[in-house]
Amino acid sequence: MSQTTSADESSAASLVGNLEVFSLADVLHLLEETRQTGEFQVVGSGIDGRLWLDNGELSNAHVGTATTIGQAVFELACIIEGWFYFTSGLVSSSGQPKVPIGAVLSEVRPQVEEWFELRRVVPLDAVVELAPNPPGDDVQIRGDQWRVLTMIGKGGQSVQSVLDAIEDDPVASLRTLRDLCQSGLIILEGGAPGPLVSPFTSAVREPAPVAPVATDVIGSLADVAIMPPPIVDDPWTPAPESERAEKNGVA
Repeated sequence: MSQTTSADESSAASLVGNLEVFSLADVLHLLEETRQTGEFQVVGSGIDGRLWLDNGELSNAHVGTATTIGQAVFELACIIEGWFYFTSGLVSSSGQPKVPIGAVLSEVRPQVEEWFELRRVVPLDAVVELAPNPPGDDVQIRGDQWRVLTMIGKGGQSVQSVLDAIEDDPVASLRTLRDLCQSGLIILEGGAPGPLVSPFTSAVREPAPVAPVATDVIGSLADVAIMPPPIVDDPWTPAPESERAEKNGVA
């Protein structure tokens, strides 16, 4: 699936916004409350994911390797740098019963908040290596820890690459890396701490610079509305004085 959105796609969207300004939870709650039907797309951080709504409920999802709607919403909720696009009227069904948005958000919220807390301690871009010396004479390793240690091996690699290689629950894997680091079995070097605020918290974030897009971008949550595509040439807009003069033969 393409990682970018074309100008035609963004101009056709009914609602467009920046995830650094409005969280996924905020926007999905709005779509639920207004009982919208359509396609909700999130583009950013190397992901292009889509959710489909039917009368304000989730009917289908396509996000990476997620196999459930809950997993799909979790992956999208972890993105805080990117754009969302909602296009009314586009319908897709998984063949399974529709799921209330509020119920899914409540289910994934603890995981999302733990994910952001873990990222503060274990940055995704940090280099992880086995500790050169054991932390003590008697070292006990759990099964899940052993699997992560074998993925790390002798050569240093980023935390993100280890998570990608494990191909398991990212929260559980990051939790295991934290435990291994605290026990002295691995060491982390470099890396910038992850976001300090989960998108599910009520803390106010500083608005990010707005990049130009092909349609109007919402300015505040109070102004959010389901908007039709912008009219390029409005026939009811009065022509400028200079144009009227030219039509009348006036230089």
